[in-house]
Amino acid sequence: MSSTTVLPRITPVSTPLPTGITQPPPRSHSSASLYVPYPPRELSSYGDFIRIPGRVNPLAPPPPRRRINWSWETTDQHYENEKRALLMQKREHTRYHSAWSKAFYGAPAEKEAYRRHFREVLKQQMSDKSVMAKEEFQQKVAETEQAIAYDRQCRSHDAEEYHKKHQFLMKYRDTNKSQMEEKWAHRKYNRELENRVDRERLRYNPINWSCSLK
Repeated sequence: MSSTTVLPRITPVSTPLPTGITQPPPRSHSSASLYVPYPPRELSSYGDFIRIPGRVNPLAPPPPRRRINWSWETTDQHYENEKRALLMQKREHTRYHSAWSKAFYGAPAEKEAYRRHFREVLKQQMSDKSVMAKEEFQQKVAETEQAIAYDRQCRSHDAEEYHKKHQFLMKYRDTNKSQMEEKWAHRKYNRELENRVDRERLRYNPINWSCSLK
């Protein structure tokens, strides 16, 4: 048995757009139909008289041929399809590569059709460029507004955080100050109490037993 190896699927590389920014507007159907090699099909008359046969289904050949069960060969059908493809390629090649002389050596109507086509293409290109520039400007305005709003939000958040930190540090300072003042008052009270006790002892006993008075 042969093991099949499946290659990993590669994700196409694409540049992510900013939030809220859309892709450029697609071209309309009329403009897309103009952006084709000259001449378009509606302006070309070459090959209209050539009859292109229909595509042959290799599994169901047209009558009088018949596909029998014991014969699976489809050589004739594929040959007919290949001739049809070559005929279509030849018609398109001749249609495109023989149209260049009409703009210079053709009839006045053909020359005018040539000029009209490229005038319409140019006007459509200018219109599409104007629409794309307007959409791009609107996207830049929206992106700028988002950046300004985000900057204001960040500044407001920073100011709020600074105010909270300032209030916390002031409270911390006041708490430390009150604790230190209480500690100093308690120490002062204990010192005064000890001195009073020592003076009372000295009244009855002149010997300084605690060695607090020198």
